[in-house]
Amino acid sequence: MAIYSFELDAYGNLANLGHTLREFGQKIKHIDAQTAGSMPLDLDEVHGVIVSGGGASSGASTPAIEAFVREAVKAEIPVLAIGAGSRLVARALGGEVGSCAERGVVKVSLGAGREEPLFAGQRWWGEQVVWNDECVTKLPEGGRGLASTPGAKFAAWCLGPWVVGVDWHFQSDAAGLAEATKSTGGVSPVLASEIQRLGRLFAERVSLVFMPVDRMSAGRAKDVRH
Repeated sequence: MAIYSFELDAYGNLANLGHTLREFGQKIKHIDAQTAGSMPLDLDEVHGVIVSGGGASSGASTPAIEAFVREAVKAEIPVLAIGAGSRLVARALGGEVGSCAERGVVKVSLGAGREEPLFAGQRWWGEQVVWNDECVTKLPEGGRGLASTPGAKFAAWCLGPWVVGVDWHFQSDAAGLAEATKSTGGVSPVLASEIQRLGRLFAERVSLVFMPVDRMSAGRAKDVRH
């Protein structure tokens, strides 16, 4: 069993998120998101899905990834969507996406996310780094907004207990943060350090709360069907 990771582009590198998940004993299988033929045939070895990237969320393999996400949600497998992945997953589940240019360091306001265990320890108001050519404009039916930025009403959102989308790149390391903000004046060492600290905390919560290792060996309905 493993977490299947779809990296839509260079900004989808799991970086610190990947390091932290592995430290907690998680296995991560990277899927070539640019090649539709590389999609997994089934969900038998999947205990979590991550879709991440920056900029636009559409590409040649988008329909295949969206179909995989829908099947994962149907099977109650946790899906974490980051950056462009958040828009792809929202659209796959019936939401809507529109143009929304927002790049560099932005102010994040944690709304209903304050009450979510996954966001425990995150700042209610703070700065994060985004790389968006579009934003979620309408959530899938039953979805809830968790955080906002000046340009995105649904900068973080969830759908039931199985799907969480986050616009900002909490998973990035110092090099990734510098690259993402290069055209907008960069990010200070102090802020970069704080983003990475909060990102590691979020990653720990992903492993402990959202995609716990014990799910990999837990009996599931699909394991006992005849």
